[in-house]
Amino acid sequence: MSSGSSEVRIKCPKCGKMVPAMKYCIQCGSPLPSMQQPRLERPQPKEVPPPAPPLVPPPTQPTAPPIGLEGEVANMMSSISTLYLRKIALFKLLQSGEVSEKIFLKLYNEYSGKLNDLLNTRVRKLEEFRRKLEDVNKRLNEVALSIEELSVRYKIGEVDLNTFSQRSEKLKSEQRELELMARNIKVCLDRLEKLLGDKTPSEIKSMADDLKVTYEAIKGMVNDGKISGDLLNAVKLDVEETIAFLESLIRDKRERERELKEEIETLQVRYKVGEIGIEEYERRKKEIQEEINKIWS
Repeated sequence: MSSGSSEVRIKCPKCGKMVPAMKYCIQCGSPLPSMQQPRLERPQPKEVPPPAPPLVPPPTQPTAPPIGLEGEVANMMSSISTLYLRKIALFKLLQSGEVSEKIFLKLYNEYSGKLNDLLNTRVRKLEEFRRKLEDVNKRLNEVALSIEELSVRYKIGEVDLNTFSQRSEKLKSEQRELELMARNIKVCLDRLEKLLGDKTPSEIKSMADDLKVTYEAIKGMVNDGKISGDLLNAVKLDVEETIAFLESLIRDKRERERELKEEIETLQVRYKVGEIGIEEYERRKKEIQEEINKIWS
């Protein structure tokens, strides 16, 4: 074989000859050491950017979900909040052109139907828990009177100590159970009475502002012929009622913010006309701004 051959040769450990890199030496027949093949680098897949997260994250399972009546009510109220958020997110997708009118209406009607069902269930639960609390309080009064009556009968010698102790303990045990039941019912009523109670004032303000801005933009798109007027007519009443509801939850805070901003504006004028100095202006402005921040915390 010519010296220019590309055949790989190795040295035989037995006879010392340079021989082709085969399984056995062609000179002496001894086994030859295996040649390690060069490691081929696999091409790395191109990085694909992760998909954009949803506008409203999917619900997650809590680590320690509440149980009983309180858990049932908490889950229902959380579902109500989530459906409001999804409807607002759906409007944003419509505005950005990421959803067709047909799919928008399908999902919007689906979320609206679920929301209405939950809101009706909430009303029924409110009535149910109020009746239940009334019954529990009535029985608590009866038990308290029975304990008082038993105590009097014991003091005047009508019942002996053993009978008094047994009856008293039974009544007090029932009283403790009723008091616990009343507390649980009050917690449920408090949750039910506070729609979007799991949201901070700042979050509710953001929901209201987002929906108003998006709704106005969509009305403009209808005027420009980008969206059909039928779609807007189909959701107009519901959207305006939702905006009014969200604003009702933060009306007092909006009014207080407006008053404080007027104070800042007045303070600025007082500074400009020379009534107050720069130090007093900056100090008072900082105090008012801190108060505004606390409104939405």
